[in-house]
Amino acid sequence: MDTALAKARRRILPLIVACYVICFVDRTNIGMAQLTMGADIGLGPAGFGLAAAAFFVGYVLFEVPSNLILHRVGARVWIARIMITWGLLSAATALVGSPEGLYVVRFLLGLAEAGFYPGIILYFTYWFPQRERARIIALLMAGIPVSFVIANPVSGWLVEHAGWQAMFVVEGLPAVVLGVVVWRVLPDRPVNARWLTQRESELLTVELAAEAPPEEAVRRTLLSPPVLLIAVVALGTVYAAYLLSLFLPQMIAQLWPGAGPTAVGLTSAVPYGFAAVAMVYWGRHSDRSGERIWHVALPALLCAMGFALAAAVQRQPVLVLAALTLAAVGGHAMVPVTYTLPTSMLSGRAAAAGIALVNSLAHIGAIFGPMATGRLREATGGFAVPLAVAAAVALVSALAVLVFGRMRGAVSHITGNVGNRA
Repeated sequence: MDTALAKARRRILPLIVACYVICFVDRTNIGMAQLTMGADIGLGPAGFGLAAAAFFVGYVLFEVPSNLILHRVGARVWIARIMITWGLLSAATALVGSPEGLYVVRFLLGLAEAGFYPGIILYFTYWFPQRERARIIALLMAGIPVSFVIANPVSGWLVEHAGWQAMFVVEGLPAVVLGVVVWRVLPDRPVNARWLTQRESELLTVELAAEAPPEEAVRRTLLSPPVLLIAVVALGTVYAAYLLSLFLPQMIAQLWPGAGPTAVGLTSAVPYGFAAVAMVYWGRHSDRSGERIWHVALPALLCAMGFALAAAVQRQPVLVLAALTLAAVGGHAMVPVTYTLPTSMLSGRAAAAGIALVNSLAHIGAIFGPMATGRLREATGGFAVPLAVAAAVALVSALAVLVFGRMRGAVSHITGNVGNRA
């Protein structure tokens, strides 16, 4: 059994993480592009917030249907379709010449990418038991901060030396290439993996089937109070992630007015270096301890504290960067443990719908968050008020997960069927 899991980690994770890194780069590189694109196409702070939000409108609309399709047709085909279409649309952003054109492309990009992340979480339930799941999701989610550590400096250099149009093309095409690779090599389930022996495949399939919760009706899942509470928790992670990923370059440019795009990209990578380490460590710690609730609540509180401190020390650039690093560490560390919660409760089509619903509702924060941030920045001339709002949202997430823990009857332990601690 352990041999089968080790093979799955080696064969599946590197490809999936690489795909997720490219996914997040293409989703958020508009933040770096805005350093020069705004002046070129007449896009101000409020317009930028609307363009950022347009992506998530399409994303939210197609999230649940996309995951149900993946469950029906298989991960290999559907993830490949998602990646190829989003890569082409991301590259096509280079052709926009007006704010309206950008809004349309961003909406279509979100529509194309919908279902990728919840599809991967669902896919992991086909391969990894509960005792492995937080660390596996953490390794996946480490792709977010890693993408910024690598891509922000590269994006900044491209914007400064080749233009924002070249940046979109260079960073969009790898998704197409990886989509073809996924279609060729990704096995849907253990039974399809040629690199597993028949015995290994059977052992893995039996363990996963034994711990899977009873499958519920999709409609009942979508109306379940625990699932809706998890969505509130996840909303805080999403709000924090996109405030940082979309606006951090502009915050740094405002804090250090003399910095060019390359310097902004390098500086904005700092919080993500710490966040990547924290995410992997915290996911492993949660799996080892078997504890879930406080492994979400504590980093959510750290995230709230970081945003609140950043709002309070706006005239001190180094302290702002340190506070935003705390917010990034907390916001990212809570993510992998948060997404173990629905997988501990749901299976089959209900899991496909429930995971997608959590992610879809959470990304409502990504629709209104960028719009509110852009308008508040335009109205106040700074980021203090948007950061204070983000602190409040993270605090709500911390409270929501504690309520969820009480609802599930175990504030300190929730690991699905493992150890009977759900």
